[in-house]
Amino acid sequence: MPKLSLRSPITVVVTLEGLATSPLGCYGCSWNQTPAIDALAATGVVWDRWSSPVDRPGSLITQWLDDSRQWIARQADHGATVFLTDDPKLTIPEDQFGFSQAIALQPTLKRLPAETVEATVLAQAFAASIQAITPETRLIWIHSGMLRDHWDAPVTHDDDEEESQEPVEDETQDHAGAAPEPFFLPPTTDPPAQKLSKNDDPDLLFTWMQRYAAQVRLLDEMIDLLGESVRRRRPRIVLAGTSGFSLGENGWLGHHVGPLRSQDVRLPMLVSCGGPLRVPSLQSAAALPELLERLLHDKPLITPAEWCRSDDARSLSVRTDSDRAVQAVTTPNWFYVHDADTVAGGKERLFVKPDDVNDVNDIARLRREVLNQFADAADSDGTESS
Repeated sequence: MPKLSLRSPITVVVTLEGLATSPLGCYGCSWNQTPAIDALAATGVVWDRWSSPVDRPGSLITQWLDDSRQWIARQADHGATVFLTDDPKLTIPEDQFGFSQAIALQPTLKRLPAETVEATVLAQAFAASIQAITPETRLIWIHSGMLRDHWDAPVTHDDDEEESQEPVEDETQDHAGAAPEPFFLPPTTDPPAQKLSKNDDPDLLFTWMQRYAAQVRLLDEMIDLLGESVRRRRPRIVLAGTSGFSLGENGWLGHHVGPLRSQDVRLPMLVSCGGPLRVPSLQSAAALPELLERLLHDKPLITPAEWCRSDDARSLSVRTDSDRAVQAVTTPNWFYVHDADTVAGGKERLFVKPDDVNDVNDIARLRREVLNQFADAADSDGTESS
């Protein structure tokens, strides 16, 4: 008879600053490939409207870890717990958020993209996490800030088009209709942080999107590698973004730039088990610690009653605390944001949800009565109605 594996199961949590939903195949991306992440989503649970309650750099991961302290500490009775991060902006307290072991990597950030995948900071972080896993490890939480700070995935250029061009025999030929020179970004590891303008090269946005896609594909490759390394441990893998990223939405490129919009609030969240299931209803990202506790105790992540609950319920609203908005609220039907004066002129904006994913059509002037509802709710400190 074949021997049964006696190795204890392991839960792997991967959280990243600057991870948007837009480059992930399981969220409908058509311009990037993330096969490993999509495979996790295909057998697990995916939250379509996982909305952040806070829009301040580093705040959501700190909130998650603070809220998880007690149950993480209790896991010591069942096995070791490890926290590993390469994020220099995250402070690890003396109690290590309750983890048995906390590892703060101090990567050397180079100014040029790495020549190989193995030389990237993200690959080094995942290699360190694999090395830190022991047979006693029950939970490992990996947090990275590299999507926010440092894009060092190897850069390659497709020169096929340029090489295939035939030489010009007649030097006096009119070149007015010739194809424009290809646009390339400088080989920097600094992510963009800028407002797009009509004077920009038409390929600027697309080229930055491709460089961001390369970082996400690197992440996908690392998740595949990590999953394979713990394959015999019956791993349960959680992937979540702690902040979003603007890739041209509303004319901005970068992390935490421009006015607060849905690309900053709507975050990716998926778990590799318990499915296949998609959760279409709105849920606050503050619920992650509760979901992880359920996962570690083998309880259902989503009960039938929770999945079937009506989106008309007034409790299904998420207020986002932001330094870029006077007020921001997501409900099943609306995304309301009152821009801060220094960011976008202090205007109130209203977008239909979930249809208007990228906040294309501001209908505030057409639905004054809805704006009044949010204003009244803010004055009374009550729950915003939809």
